Amino acid sequence: MKRTAILLAAALGLTLHTAQAGQLEALESYYSDVETVQGVFKQFTLDDRGQVIEESSGDFAIHRPDRFHWSYAGPFSQEIIADGERLWVYDVELDQVTVRDQRAVLGSTPAQLLSGDYGDLEELFELSETDEYVRLTPRDGGEAFDEARLGMRDGRPSALEIDDALGQVTRVELDEVRLNESVDEARFRFEPPDGVDVYEADPDEGIR
Repeated sequence: MKRTAILLAAALGLTLHTAQAGQLEALESYYSDVETVQGVFKQFTLDDRGQVIEESSGDFAIHRPDRFHWSYAGPFSQEIIADGERLWVYDVELDQVTVRDQRAVLGSTPAQLLSGDYGDLEELFELSETDEYVRLTPRDGGEAFDEARLGMRDGRPSALEIDDALGQVTRVELDEVRLNESVDEARFRFEPPDGVDVYEADPDEGIR
């Protein structure tokens, strides 16, 4: 079963609950005031009929503007690490690592949306808000998804939904979110374990 790496998702039927503050204002404040983010997540991926085809959970750490680590506990263990230059995707059961130039996939994954720069966000996406979320629509249509919706609550990112080009929806719920706490720098470094296959991905190839 294909799995879109780092498309963090929320529980089936999730509503993007938020605080009373405007969503765009809350998102701007997040980008200006927050350096590190840590927490746990739950993810569900739905097909074009609304059926759950994959679910997973794990923990994450972000050190803005360009480093993050997403760890999937199951059902398929996976580590996704951005070190500021390269994006590593380690599929544990497959003994396989895929590495990309991080700049080549700028803005193409939710983790990068949460870890990046607000100016880059405005350049890459049209932003609009509802009472529940900020809608991000790619300006040039070249991103890995058709639309993203990011919900903020109490100054923290709380939920994310992704509509991809295959008609699938990935929904994410972030929990136990902690801002601006110290993060072990080792989380943002990765060395492929001995014996694993390392695959240098084509810059134009989407993240899976």
